[in-house]
Amino acid sequence: MRWIFVGVFTVFFSNAFAQSLADSISVQTVQKHLQFLASDSLKGRENYSPELYRAAQYIATAFNESGATFLPSLNSYYQPFSTKKAAVEKLLPDSAGHYNSSYVLLNVVGVLPGKTKPAEAILFTAHYDHVGGAGEGIYNGANDNASGTTALLTLMRYYAQQASNERTLIFCAFAGEEIGLKGSEALADIINAKSVKALLNIEMIGRHGAVGKNAFFITGETKSNLGAYFKKALKGGTVKIKHEPDAQKELFMRSDNYPFALKGIPAHTIMSSDDDDGCYHKTCDEVDRIDVANMTEIIKAIIVGSRGLVDGTITPSRIR
Repeated sequence: MRWIFVGVFTVFFSNAFAQSLADSISVQTVQKHLQFLASDSLKGRENYSPELYRAAQYIATAFNESGATFLPSLNSYYQPFSTKKAAVEKLLPDSAGHYNSSYVLLNVVGVLPGKTKPAEAILFTAHYDHVGGAGEGIYNGANDNASGTTALLTLMRYYAQQASNERTLIFCAFAGEEIGLKGSEALADIINAKSVKALLNIEMIGRHGAVGKNAFFITGETKSNLGAYFKKALKGGTVKIKHEPDAQKELFMRSDNYPFALKGIPAHTIMSSDDDDGCYHKTCDEVDRIDVANMTEIIKAIIVGSRGLVDGTITPSRIR
């Protein structure tokens, strides 16, 4: 009798969780973020451009609307950094709080404090910069990486609405990825690595040529047991985890998870396409090529796979 009760309760809980996801995450919301981030008005979100600064403001506004707090070491949602040599005053905000986009890049960081394990953190990240424009047009980067940034904003909103995370959740949209992982290096330099139990970076989930529909892969899958936890959590569901398509591409070391992995954190990138996509770093990487419905399901699957991380019942470990 007890087994039957537990089984019924588990089914009820799972159904309620699925309904919560369906109610909170819609194709329409995903589409809205994508349309803005990959719009011509942002001119490809090139580093050190006013348009990238506008994208940062959009992300910060979304974090604020979700009720996120600042990272304790920062006094706003912004972590300014630069790869240029400039006088210190050029790296500071003006009296209105605005930065000079010609000299300053901005990571955008928001925090949802944990309820019972606030000293333990899970990071969700994505880079929001791209490569700008060229003579033949604008490189809008809908898949790379407006898709990952959209996922980040959607996850923030979901977890803020649920208000049930036991661990602290840190969300960061990185600038500087396209010029050498500079934004993730900047955050990794100030984060307390011992407090971070895992990092999930999200990149290029708008296309699915590498793994097919309803699937994604985790880079560096053999470097920790995080992937095993995800596979167990997603077992029986619609979305599957596939093997990394080509380890020789070294995707694990080429995205924003890597500076954190160097500090011993189980840090990986979730992807469903890679640089074999026909529009990678081309002007055809536009919103009309994105499978928004499939992307929405991937975002929901990330939440399902992350449940143990967020509620503090799972702590992945590095294997090598």
